[in-house]
Amino acid sequence: MPSNQRQFLGFSQVITWKNDYLDISGLELIIQRPFVFLSGAKLTWWQRYIYSLIQVDIDSTYNAVHQAFEVKESLLLSTLRYLRGEDTDEENPSIFVRAEAIKESKQKDSLKVSSTSDKGMITSMFFSVNSFLARIQDAFVSIDRMSYLTQVPHVKELYNKKLMHKQASALVKQMLSQLKRTMDQDQLRAYFNNDTNVMQTAMKHGTVEFVAECLKKFPFMLWSGFNGKKMIPMAIIERNEIILTLLCEANMNTPMKNQLLSYRDEKGNTILHHAAKLASSFQLNLISGLALQMLREIQEFKWVEIIIPEEDKFRRNRSGDTAQYIFTEEHKDLLEKAEKWMKDTSGSCMVVAALIPTVAFAAVFTVPGGNISDSNSSKNGTPVFLGKPLFTIFALALFSSITSVLIFLAIYTSRYAEEDFLKSLPQKLIIGLATLFISMATIVIAFGVTLFMVLRDRLPWSIIPIVLFSCVPVTLFAWLQLPLFVEMVQSTYWGGSLFQKYRYVKPIKKSDQKKKEN
Repeated sequence: MPSNQRQFLGFSQVITWKNDYLDISGLELIIQRPFVFLSGAKLTWWQRYIYSLIQVDIDSTYNAVHQAFEVKESLLLSTLRYLRGEDTDEENPSIFVRAEAIKESKQKDSLKVSSTSDKGMITSMFFSVNSFLARIQDAFVSIDRMSYLTQVPHVKELYNKKLMHKQASALVKQMLSQLKRTMDQDQLRAYFNNDTNVMQTAMKHGTVEFVAECLKKFPFMLWSGFNGKKMIPMAIIERNEIILTLLCEANMNTPMKNQLLSYRDEKGNTILHHAAKLASSFQLNLISGLALQMLREIQEFKWVEIIIPEEDKFRRNRSGDTAQYIFTEEHKDLLEKAEKWMKDTSGSCMVVAALIPTVAFAAVFTVPGGNISDSNSSKNGTPVFLGKPLFTIFALALFSSITSVLIFLAIYTSRYAEEDFLKSLPQKLIIGLATLFISMATIVIAFGVTLFMVLRDRLPWSIIPIVLFSCVPVTLFAWLQLPLFVEMVQSTYWGGSLFQKYRYVKPIKKSDQKKKEN
């Protein structure tokens, strides 16, 4: 057997070999740590933005460390050879020989150096070499920090994370490449199906990098079973739309894609039956708000309904249940909790929104500055600041707050059916929160302007604290409610069209095509 093949076999044994104490292989050990991959990192929106700007080259990092190690190793070997008197290379003398020759040329007329001074010179040069090695290592390590921004604590942490993610992905690619070289298709099926739970673990943790690399190197896995489950039902059960998108993309290129989408398990369940089941509490807790959880569950069901054949939408399993029936039964409790959450949220917001028009209505008819009291003027009785922006701000606060009250009242009196959580209720809540924010901002601005108009003659500098204190309630409302608002907008207007390009299209049979031609 060739040496390179023996090397591949040895490396594959390291990947697949299980420790007797842990009963786990090397590949499983990596997949069970999802945080070493980007898909398992919990990054905020600003961290994701900085993460995308950071440049990491693992090849240059490896070469720098490897070169530093080689330099250090050669210098240490040269030191040992010199101290042992074994440095006999005349063409490439060691650093100590070159240093000694320079020193001897400068001390031609000096006395013979004693053995004690030789030892002192060697000791001094040894420490100099150590200092030189430290500088080399610092120089090579500094290659990884090409930007001074990586010295900032948060940026440095993201840099280290991105380096770890790239290294983990490269290691997984190398492992799978070695398995592809040393195993045939049957051995690979046995390894992934019987020997390990690598694929199930990757699906559970949402390790997109591993699944994508497996589909790239082993396309047959799309049809393989893992403990009786195929990859598409596994992705649907784990509610991972990114992996499901990868599987749909890979399925588009297969000649028998319709058979894969029409897959039925031993209980007669289609992939739509799996989508109809309630997600685990861990998956639901990743979504803020019970209404958004119900929205996401309905969207998952609708996504799968798009990609399956038309006849499978109403197909019954061996128990005689359709997917829609299972969805309704599984989500009864969640529907009730989402209804209660929506009513509590709309009721609280409606109370706040009802207070604003009360103040704005009174302010419109008792405008600061008073009214014109000249009986001979045609403007008698009109507000003094009628032409100023202040009057418009009060009117805007009044109308926006009344609109917000009406929207939250419509939410409170809705029927709360399953389909209402898909579009109707989220859209109403989005409009209600937006108008409530506008009304709060305008009433605060109007109050600040009125206060400044009263105090500007005596305290002209009062504009600064008024602006600062006026920004506090508006900023707090935006900071506390903006994440929910953004997530609801994304789920409502962008989540529904995620799988439109994978919509099932009924294939045209040859007989139908001939009828059309005739």
